[in-house]
Amino acid sequence: MIFFRRFFLKVVQMNNWILVFATLALVFSSSYFIYFLEPDTFASPFEGLWWTMTTVATVGYGDVSPTTVNGKIFAMILYVVGIGLMTIFIGKVIDFFSIRKRLKEEGKLKVTTENHIILINWTKKAEITLEELLKTFQNIRIVIIDESLPKTPILHEQVEFVNGNPANNNVLNQANLLKCKSVMVFSPDGLMTASQSDGHTLLIASMIEGIGKEYNRNIYTICEVSDSNHINAFVHANVEEFITANDTAANLAARSILFNGSSEIIRQLTSQQGYDLYSIPKEKEWQTYADASQALSSKGALLIANGNDLSIINHLDHSIPENAQLFIICNHTTYQQIVS
Repeated sequence: MIFFRRFFLKVVQMNNWILVFATLALVFSSSYFIYFLEPDTFASPFEGLWWTMTTVATVGYGDVSPTTVNGKIFAMILYVVGIGLMTIFIGKVIDFFSIRKRLKEEGKLKVTTENHIILINWTKKAEITLEELLKTFQNIRIVIIDESLPKTPILHEQVEFVNGNPANNNVLNQANLLKCKSVMVFSPDGLMTASQSDGHTLLIASMIEGIGKEYNRNIYTICEVSDSNHINAFVHANVEEFITANDTAANLAARSILFNGSSEIIRQLTSQQGYDLYSIPKEKEWQTYADASQALSSKGALLIANGNDLSIINHLDHSIPENAQLFIICNHTTYQQIVS
């Protein structure tokens, strides 16, 4: 008993790879050894492997078993040693997946997902954005980067988490930045002034664009800007889009006062209720904006812009560029019909 106790204590303390090797070595050597002891009972080493696996797994089908004294003695030894080793092995495997799950929740693992959306800084706006993305796009993959959260803020099969300073190269690379679709940097919550907040956001954006430039890869970056007076700084950092939440809210309030009901239109266009804003590529048969507008209108969609150019209504006879990013307003069913 003392021997087996010491043996299993040693096994528990084994390196995981050594344990895997020891378990496989025991299984395969036992398969050949029982075949050597009883060739009449075990017609081939494979029969020995079958018996060994059913023995150490405590299944014991009984379709084949040792008949000689030597074979039975070996079976008893294998039963004690093999089952103990297999139990420890299975326990180690379970521990491995448990540790991996914990590290993933704590944002310690490298992201291997590609064509994903990266959300930087976990704020209330980031939470709302995440909910909208998950509701709107069924197969979208999202990675959250935040240095203040101890673990992922949401357990979802489409969401991964990276814990760390988003202005750090290693953290951005851990989120697989170079293989992402786009990045959204949110202005951090807290007691920061607008200048401090935008300075923090600009630092992150500069790091992102710097990595993209180093690897000759354009990383589409969207930044929340607290003060619209700082937009020029973001332009110089090659940030593609800006969201100025305070200015937008103020402008929306003014228009709601002047044009009653306009806020409800904007609310619907920024939520999943009613009609929504979607982006579609140019179809081959559409030569001009008029062609696209008529085709889309017949399906129940309204063409409003190409990228950020809302003036296309004034030149419908102009040709549509091949790389056009057309924005339309319609309901989700119509959108699905258009892109299918």
